[in-house]
Amino acid sequence: MIRELLRSMIREEWRVHTTIFGNRYFAFFPVVIGFLTCAGSLFVPFFLRVIRVDQLFLFAQYMFLLLGVSIGSFGLFGREIMNRRFGQASLIAYSARSLPVGERAIFTAFFLKDILFYLFFWIVPMFGGFVVMAPFIGFSVVSMLWACGTLSLSFLFGLAMIFLLSTVYAHSSRLVILLLFGVLLGNLGLVYVLGVEVNVLLLGYSLFYSHSLPMFIVMVVVIVVFVVLSIVFVRITYPEGKKYFHNQFVQLMKRFSFSSYAAFIAKDFIDLRRSEGGLGKLIFSFLLPMVFTYLFLEVFLEVIPAVKGLMIFAVFLGIVSASIYTMLTAFDTFNPYLFLPVRVSTIIKSKMQSFMLFNLLSVVVLGVVAVSLDQVGYFVPAFLMFMSICVYALAVTVYLTGLHPNILLYNTKVFIPYLGLVGSVLFAVTFFSILDPFSMLLSPVLIPIAYVLLKKSFVKWDQWVPQTI
Repeated sequence: MIRELLRSMIREEWRVHTTIFGNRYFAFFPVVIGFLTCAGSLFVPFFLRVIRVDQLFLFAQYMFLLLGVSIGSFGLFGREIMNRRFGQASLIAYSARSLPVGERAIFTAFFLKDILFYLFFWIVPMFGGFVVMAPFIGFSVVSMLWACGTLSLSFLFGLAMIFLLSTVYAHSSRLVILLLFGVLLGNLGLVYVLGVEVNVLLLGYSLFYSHSLPMFIVMVVVIVVFVVLSIVFVRITYPEGKKYFHNQFVQLMKRFSFSSYAAFIAKDFIDLRRSEGGLGKLIFSFLLPMVFTYLFLEVFLEVIPAVKGLMIFAVFLGIVSASIYTMLTAFDTFNPYLFLPVRVSTIIKSKMQSFMLFNLLSVVVLGVVAVSLDQVGYFVPAFLMFMSICVYALAVTVYLTGLHPNILLYNTKVFIPYLGLVGSVLFAVTFFSILDPFSMLLSPVLIPIAYVLLKKSFVKWDQWVPQTI
């Protein structure tokens, strides 16, 4: 049954995307990723002049682990996916209401479909590009294939770990805190008491150099166990007890009275509060990736201590914070507003203001990291760089994708300009911030560019005719 559901969901995912921008542009997306990876791999020999191969591979392991962590919060969103996203974009998910198909089987198929989706459209094309270019950058194809295999395991391990934690969070937030605290204490004990190197704790990295069959088996078993436990205990079927919420709309309207979009901002906050795991969204989609980024940064600074870590963290923080807009638009389409005298630009502007309010948390995180790294003196240029990246990335996202960044970024006609506009700026600010952190005092030059893009965006999307998918 699950196999048939999986096949149907894959077809449905394809239909949803190709309905919007056609078969060709959607199918061409992995090709673009592979081509960009081929081009990017040409820079590997230049990196090897600064750092060793094992250090570069360690960074790659952390990055793929972080990628798995960033998309692994399925358990937390289980109920909301079933009740909201599926209701608008899928008919299969509601089969449990009319056919003898269990909701857990549907969610399992959805989970597998999303894993295959990320592997086919992102991971496999990346690895294909590196394998093709391996002889040209001084690596053997066999060693590159083995490296890609261990990187895949790190990706799946990060995904399975956060999937399990998010499922546990859906049952008990206190238990998650206890588990995280226990894991932290255990790792600290291994490092400082038993003298285990930090690199050894990264199983994919250890597996690459040890070629240990028992370690490979253990890692695969752990991933499978994590996924099975998550699916078995995922909270999809709930008691039919009613939930009651106090009417906070008027109160929030007054709190956000400084904005002319107070009603829409209040709706965003109410949606977050009443949706499943509201606080958990911020924890698993924002704070946890930032924790892993900070750990990655600690290793990076050991290799290149001259680099100001706060500036590098500000770049990562800007990238992750920009995804908050995607979260705000993930379950809210313009179709419900069609019968109201509301423009698309009105909803976009309200989402942007909600985005800026949520990013106050990012400023707090940046301040905490500045103190922990003892780099408070660089907080002002780091803050200006972070805000400039956030505003600029938001403007590009709005201009290219409007209210549908989750879907339209898989259109190659959208993804290539997005990568060019955002990637080039990220490369430039990272390069100059490493050379001289105080050069980022000039980074607000991006804000006028963002303003022009947003003005054009409002005109563009007000002329857009919504599609029912």
